[in-house]
Amino acid sequence: MEPKKLESRILNVRQTIIYNFSLNVQRHWYPSRINGSFDSLTKTIHASHKSKFINYCIKLSMRVSFVLCLPFFRLISSVYQHLATKKNTRNHKTVSKVTKRNKSCKLITVGNVLVGGVGKTPTVIAITKQLKAEGFNIAVVTKGYAGEKLNLNNSPEIIPNNMLDSEAARYFGDEPTMISRLSSVPVCVAKDRTLAVEYLISNNPALDYIVADDGIQSLHRFSEKKILVFDERIMGNGYCLPYGPMREPWPTPYFIDAVILNFSEGYKIRRSYLNKILARKNVGQIFESKLVIKFWESFEQKRIKCSEINDLTESKSKTAKKKVLAVAGIGVPNKFFLTLKSLGLDFDALPLNNHEKDINDIMSSVDISNYDLILTTEKDGVKLTLKNKQIVEKLWKLITELHLPNDFYRKLIEE
Repeated sequence: MEPKKLESRILNVRQTIIYNFSLNVQRHWYPSRINGSFDSLTKTIHASHKSKFINYCIKLSMRVSFVLCLPFFRLISSVYQHLATKKNTRNHKTVSKVTKRNKSCKLITVGNVLVGGVGKTPTVIAITKQLKAEGFNIAVVTKGYAGEKLNLNNSPEIIPNNMLDSEAARYFGDEPTMISRLSSVPVCVAKDRTLAVEYLISNNPALDYIVADDGIQSLHRFSEKKILVFDERIMGNGYCLPYGPMREPWPTPYFIDAVILNFSEGYKIRRSYLNKILARKNVGQIFESKLVIKFWESFEQKRIKCSEINDLTESKSKTAKKKVLAVAGIGVPNKFFLTLKSLGLDFDALPLNNHEKDINDIMSSVDISNYDLILTTEKDGVKLTLKNKQIVEKLWKLITELHLPNDFYRKLIEE
């Protein structure tokens, strides 16, 4: 067998194993909502192996493996919850420069208690763009998850404007790169976010606000405003990692100034359920966000209206449509696929891990010649390189924008 074909087959098996184990995790974490399954909607490539027997063996082995892991996950979850509670309540002897900073520079921290994919980054971008539009001097700090820098050094670095998006995404991470490009403010990346805050204050004393993308569990002591984002999964089964999706026990021991409900369009909010969970003494006001689909953008930055993507899928033949591949490596790929379904599109789906580093290799392993169009998210778009011209020519990114109510922004800047 040729090395390239062998490598592609190994990659396919790996993706199949990851997908099936992840599906079991999703079903356990969110018993009332199976976010990982997309089989009922469309064909999912790389979610199943070409061999039905191998695919069945993988599914069965992943299910058995997961069930055997559950008691260990429950034990680890109890230990994790105990340590998280202890960390949040203990008094720190060390005094950070962050606590001594000029209070004219306020720290806004946007976080979540549910692991991954609730919409923190779009929220950070929306806040940053709005405050900048109001004339404030803004910067952002982030850890740079899944970027090469995370494992190389802990020194704060600001993402350069002249760096290629794909290079910046590989080194700093996809989300920091997206924030930098869309908000046009300094984005400082460091494993320790407090170092990033100190660096920004030292080098730009005129700053009015620093917005932290994630890290509320460690930065809540220093933050003037603390914001939590929830999607429709709310808190899943209510357990901490790894038995459940919670990053810390609820309710939090610290006060939350605002909660943002970032629910998918058409999702009915069960007020009684929300009030039971969110109506606590540690929560301020609750706001609802709205994700607006703006347009489609090609790799060459050509833009078309949202409805015009359907025209591109039409074939010259009246009996057949062009084949479309949808690629998503976000926290919940299903959200992107459901959005495409709502636009009336038929496609094959390629769900990837959140912050997938090997997206270019995975895309190269797919037979692109089978597809006329490739649709992806804005976050995944920044990671794709120009190496494969066939992909570039067929690629369109869905550009969206998160809208928050004016009352939220007034709450944000009030003393």
